[in-house]
Amino acid sequence: MVAIEKDKLATVLNYYNLLEEIYNNKILCPFHDDVNPSMLIDFENGFFYCFGCLRSGDAMQFVRFAESNLNDFWAIKKYFRIIRKNRNNGSIKRKKELISKKENRDYEQLLSEAHDFYFGLKTIDWEKEQSEIKDYMIKRGFESKILNIAKAKLTYNDNYPIVFPMFDLDEFKGWVCRTTNSIIESKRKYLYNTGFSRKDTLVGDYANEQVVLVEGYMDWLKFKQFGVKHAAAILGWKITKEQIEKLKKQGVKTIISALDNDECGRKGTKELSRHFDVIPFQYVGGVKDPGEMNYKQFLKMKNKTNKNRR
Repeated sequence: MVAIEKDKLATVLNYYNLLEEIYNNKILCPFHDDVNPSMLIDFENGFFYCFGCLRSGDAMQFVRFAESNLNDFWAIKKYFRIIRKNRNNGSIKRKKELISKKENRDYEQLLSEAHDFYFGLKTIDWEKEQSEIKDYMIKRGFESKILNIAKAKLTYNDNYPIVFPMFDLDEFKGWVCRTTNSIIESKRKYLYNTGFSRKDTLVGDYANEQVVLVEGYMDWLKFKQFGVKHAAAILGWKITKEQIEKLKKQGVKTIISALDNDECGRKGTKELSRHFDVIPFQYVGGVKDPGEMNYKQFLKMKNKTNKNRR
């Protein structure tokens, strides 16, 4: 009975034929016109969250969203019928085990695919490059020098035309593409390689007692451009337990939280404070995230942050 209680979300997803569609802890959201998987499934906590339509909740809430043609009373009744019907169904556990095996990618296979999607692409000298993509990056405040340092390349994907390799303490973890299209950006900024696992990856160098943490890759890249050595991106607004363990293993005690200057970022900072001594990065001038800031703003926010910690 305890196992079934823990597997309620898996039971519900299985009922709607979605359990086997999960890859890298995500599925195509069934509640909006989803093109790239944007619904995160957290089996351990029995929770789902869609980064597209922002719907979230537990197993019961999933049924209520799925059964939008029913009022809350009948949707809840259906939820309990689903749970009771699958109470003794051992196939749920077996399917979850198969999903787990599918997510364990062989590192050699990753490197093989990386040749086609990153390493095999033409090396770009961004100092000499003349293209709309470079113009876009310069407009966003990224210098040619940092693009060369980051080893950015151009892809063949018009929607996500620039790609960066991701290194976690110098270990290659995959690649990430960034869109330059504002319409696509409103739905999904980044496109990661198939099978990429965010939960146990931190992009950057965090082997230090004090580290700056940011959300996205471009946020981290901006800090790197401004000379911040010990900074890392958690690739989302909420840190995972695996990322926490990796930080602690490197002796991190204090975190300057430069998560986005919005509601989710503030929630993420609050979560960080449960595990580390946290100093909130002091945003000024309506700056939403580090990717938006210029060097003058960075210095002003850095000085304000240092003053507040005294």
